[in-house]
Amino acid sequence: MFTDGSRLDDGATGYAVTSKRGESWVGIKTHREYNQEAYDTECVALTRALESTIRRPTTPERITIFTDAQATIKWMVLEKPSPGQKYALQARKHIATLRRSRPDIVIEIRWSPVHKSVPGNEKADEWVKLAAEEPVARGVEWLAYSDRAEVCS
Repeated sequence: MFTDGSRLDDGATGYAVTSKRGESWVGIKTHREYNQEAYDTECVALTRALESTIRRPTTPERITIFTDAQATIKWMVLEKPSPGQKYALQARKHIATLRRSRPDIVIEIRWSPVHKSVPGNEKADEWVKLAAEEPVARGVEWLAYSDRAEVCS
């Protein structure tokens, strides 16, 4: 899975989670709000990727999530209060749920270079821009966190 969060110049934000299923890209793209920090949207994207894994009918043996935000990876291991702490706590809760479901699961959160032609990263970047721009005009839903649904492209 690849994640991305973004804040546009006008303050609009969004996030995306993408993965390849056969020849198609699937995942979610969600408009957040205006005037949030890009860092927070990156954190939400990572948390949402973990949550989407929990919703699968069976827990996989391995999950690898790529993000182009190194600060988000560092944030996952901090024990002290920090920006995005709310999302770190949610992510840790999701990891604990996955480990209860499958104690031998391997969970990797890895860095992917931005704008270096990594297909999953480029797709997540494309989708997050669509989500942040204008949710109604681009087929992106603007919903409460608990109401978000998967969007396939």
